[in-house]
Amino acid sequence: MGLGYSLVCKKCGYSRNLFAGCGMMYNRVLREETEEAKQGKHGQRLRELFEQYPNGCIDAMNNIYYCPDCRAVECECSLDFYRPKNADRDSEDDLFGPDMDELELVEAHTHICPRCGKPMREVMRLTDSEPVDCPECGETLESGHMLMWD
Repeated sequence: MGLGYSLVCKKCGYSRNLFAGCGMMYNRVLREETEEAKQGKHGQRLRELFEQYPNGCIDAMNNIYYCPDCRAVECECSLDFYRPKNADRDSEDDLFGPDMDELELVEAHTHICPRCGKPMREVMRLTDSEPVDCPECGETLESGHMLMWD
């Protein structure tokens, strides 16, 4: 499933659309992101984890991340790394993506802000209960669901 959000600042006019999730594209995104991680395109650490745990997998779900230092808002793949609880697990058998009940988290991926270089935090839902501030002026952004898809 996926969610689309529209962020708007009533003060300065900043606006941005963000899309979390992958919907029915998850398997394709998972294969692509896994291959990139194994090649080191998402950093040396993920490459090392795949070498250590060849049957491991990443979470390729797109999530929304917010930098509390410079107020940047980004949408990126989670890239948390998991290994199978059962060593005989073959990731090639995952027709609909990995069964998270059969995996254990090895390492959560730290997302680094592209603007200021500091760690970002995941925003679960862009709602009033978890507000984010405008990257331009600092005012609280208004958000609404644009769409839901699967």
